[in-house]
Amino acid sequence: MNDYSLLQASELFDANWYLTEYEDVALAGLDAVHHYLHFGAGEGRRPGPLFDADYYCSQLSTPLGSHELPLLHYLRTGKAQGLKPTRQPRTVPQWYYRRSATQADGVRILYVLSVGSGGTPQTNQDLMHQLDSQQLASCLVLQCKGKVLQLSLFTDGCYLPLERSVLASPVRALPHTSEEYNATVAGWLKLYAISLVHIRHIAWHGLGLIHEARQQHIPVVFSCHDYYTVCPSVKLLDENLRYCAGKCTSSKGECSNELWPADQLTPLKHNAVHRWQQQFAKALSQCQLLITTSPYTKEMITGCYPQLSDIPFEVIEHGRDFDECSNLASAPVANEPLRILVPGFIARAKGADVLRELAETLPATEVQWHLLGDICAGSDLPGTVIEHGPYHRNGLAERVRAIRPHAGAVFSVWPETWCHTLTEMWAAGLPVLGFDIGAVGDRLRQSNAGWLVNELTASAVADKLPAIRQEWSQKHSAVLKWQQQQGLQQSCAAMAKQYWSQYCKLLM
Repeated sequence: MNDYSLLQASELFDANWYLTEYEDVALAGLDAVHHYLHFGAGEGRRPGPLFDADYYCSQLSTPLGSHELPLLHYLRTGKAQGLKPTRQPRTVPQWYYRRSATQADGVRILYVLSVGSGGTPQTNQDLMHQLDSQQLASCLVLQCKGKVLQLSLFTDGCYLPLERSVLASPVRALPHTSEEYNATVAGWLKLYAISLVHIRHIAWHGLGLIHEARQQHIPVVFSCHDYYTVCPSVKLLDENLRYCAGKCTSSKGECSNELWPADQLTPLKHNAVHRWQQQFAKALSQCQLLITTSPYTKEMITGCYPQLSDIPFEVIEHGRDFDECSNLASAPVANEPLRILVPGFIARAKGADVLRELAETLPATEVQWHLLGDICAGSDLPGTVIEHGPYHRNGLAERVRAIRPHAGAVFSVWPETWCHTLTEMWAAGLPVLGFDIGAVGDRLRQSNAGWLVNELTASAVADKLPAIRQEWSQKHSAVLKWQQQQGLQQSCAAMAKQYWSQYCKLLM
């Protein structure tokens, strides 16, 4: 049987699912099987909800060749060898098989997410893993991507499909709601007897979700992991990358939004943003609890929405678990260039322009810039920046050991609400250079485990570089102190304990 026929005959390739999941393929009028064979698999697209290529490949003793498709390998070889197409949980609650639940089946928390990758989904998975493993609650996940609305159960590290609905039309940015979306979600809330809704990010979802939950007397928690509630630009940067703090700058250029088609929010600056804030003020006022990860973020959002002052607003820091903290920083040596590590996904908001200017103006004999991560399209860097490629979430220490940096750097020009790369570099033993804005500034100031740069410019960074040599021992000691204190204390279990404490207050 040829490749096309083999996929077409397999229940693991779901053509209808593929075309609704990847709307660009459907809009182009392409055949699902043909697209997956020649393009989709190589782009990391899934053939359906029942096959996980990464998990399947993790079971193989010999890695597949670059042109071998994991699903074809499973169908021809792996299945006969007893390999699994996707991770299977050890235990599944009985209500899952009934496809319905009652209050007698325990607590069920519905987490609402937009994107499937990045810091927020990963932190949410860390939280769900703790609640699930301690048998405190069943964790469900609601995601909306275009017209596709999906409900899953997360248990024992696996996402099990529960419900899937294809909307006639996707939710639009304004008014950020849809009667069809509301009706679908309301039915699922009732069907699975949801105990509490926790919105981690509501992009592409309908704000009516909050009202539907409250109509069923379900408490709603809303997390602010960025500034989406204030402006769809998310990072509050104008067309010149100037931070606006939620109040439009005076320049006449147009701000870009990160998640919606531009025509749904044009013009945004001095115009659509006001309607945006009105609809979020109304939606957030219906929530029972707001949560964010830093005092700076809380202060900024409450400043924009003073009408929310009566709603409890908690700060819960992200937890992280490391197998062990490391001491991998090298002490600077005279007559040797500084080696500074810049990890993460580097786009303009993450300091690509700053890094480019530093690399172009400072000689390599003075400082070497080591990029560990990906570069956003259009943010090409000069050849003097040493690029090491992306790293896995738990694989930073191994890469740092090979680079032997003296320090790390975070060049975000917007006020991040947490910054996982800062945590990761401290766990590897690196003191960090960063701009004094947002959570990065707050955390560096609190720990003293690095250097604060007051102005968001490359020249200000260059002026601070001599301090790395002069104060390295002091800052490095502060990093080791952080590892023994905050680094150990704010684990995933500690984070989950804080969240569960807040949930219990609402569930009483």
